[in-house]
Amino acid sequence: MRSEDEMVAYALETHTALLPYLPELLADLQELGGNAEAISSVLDDLNLTKSATVADLGCGKGAVAVAVAEALNFKVVGIDLFEPFIESCRELAERHGVSDLCHFINGDILKLAGKIGPCDVAVFAALGDVLGPLDQTVSVIRQYVRPGGFMVISDGFIKDGGSSDFPGFEQYAERAEMITRLSACGDTLVREIIDEDSIDGGEDEMIAVRARAIAARQPEIAADVLNYAAMQSAEYEYIRENFVSAIWVLNRSY
Repeated sequence: MRSEDEMVAYALETHTALLPYLPELLADLQELGGNAEAISSVLDDLNLTKSATVADLGCGKGAVAVAVAEALNFKVVGIDLFEPFIESCRELAERHGVSDLCHFINGDILKLAGKIGPCDVAVFAALGDVLGPLDQTVSVIRQYVRPGGFMVISDGFIKDGGSSDFPGFEQYAERAEMITRLSACGDTLVREIIDEDSIDGGEDEMIAVRARAIAARQPEIAADVLNYAAMQSAEYEYIRENFVSAIWVLNRSY
């Protein structure tokens, strides 16, 4: 599914009235696209020093940042565009006892590039094309990483014979082309994890239930929230039929 930053962008571009309702619409989705356990495991395999620092770009509600801090004891700075999610991040870190390791910033990851870090690792999880095509996206992510550091990108590619003809997925291509774009800045792909079964269903219905509840008590916003839920459902169906999820690890060149 689309990440929280893309959901916020959608609301800004289409119906700004949706923004106050996004926290409720997405209340049942903690990870919002990024697989916190898988990403934490990937970072563990990098054999980083105990003093490693991590930037979680588009951190959502903090699932990845908190998982990394809790499991690996790394310092993590999380950045997200949507201020209500930053408060959720802080509450999650407090509940898990890692507030001292996590620092969350409400901001635009594009505008903050080159101003934070450089970190040992930058995580860019399930944010899609919010920064543009993949080669352009990598050029932004690497500004958060020291030379020789790592970029962990959780995204995906179009299945062989699949279609990219769906709003928001026009920039995607099949695997070979996406790999070419990943290395456009001269960085080295050191690991790839492919998950063809990452969409297990249910999240779109959770959003739909929340949307129906809001529509029932707020008739003036009913059309917008129900349309939003329908968009999410259609996107889930498209992804199941056409998309393969992957986690890519890049070693930033000097």
